[in-house]
Amino acid sequence: MKALIVYYSMSGNAGLAAKRIAEQTGADMLPLQVEKDYPDKGFKKYFWGGKSAVMGDKPKLQPYVFEADKYDTVIFGTPVWASTFAPPLRTFIEDNRSALRQKRMAAFVCFKGSGDQKAFAKLKKLLDVESFAAEMTLTEPKEQNKADVDAKIGNFCQALSAAEQA
Repeated sequence: MKALIVYYSMSGNAGLAAKRIAEQTGADMLPLQVEKDYPDKGFKKYFWGGKSAVMGDKPKLQPYVFEADKYDTVIFGTPVWASTFAPPLRTFIEDNRSALRQKRMAAFVCFKGSGDQKAFAKLKKLLDVESFAAEMTLTEPKEQNKADVDAKIGNFCQALSAAEQA
């Protein structure tokens, strides 16, 4: 299995998870970066991030390379914003929709409060898939016990491996 982790991380939680998944699976990583950063502190962070997520915005991304033919699995990683995924993933998915067809897909979300299941449902809908090969929810992994986070990531990676064998 050759996998690619496509993720957006504002506060570093999704980035931490992506790095640890890559370490365990050998997956490549593709961090999405927006051309115009979202506010990352205080009220503006939640207002503009939430508004952008709810409105289905598609922010411009900094240039990236996605060689779809190299991968049979794409893992999406995102923070949960207003019970949905972060808008940079929408941009990536819509820009690469045809290349993503026929790929095995998995996803993980990082959040502080709630909305993880709604975020998964909305991501599945955008991707036009009924289920993911594996999915994982992490509550602020940078703030949690490393062993606990690594155990959850290990379970996620095992589910990915089992999906490959099926």
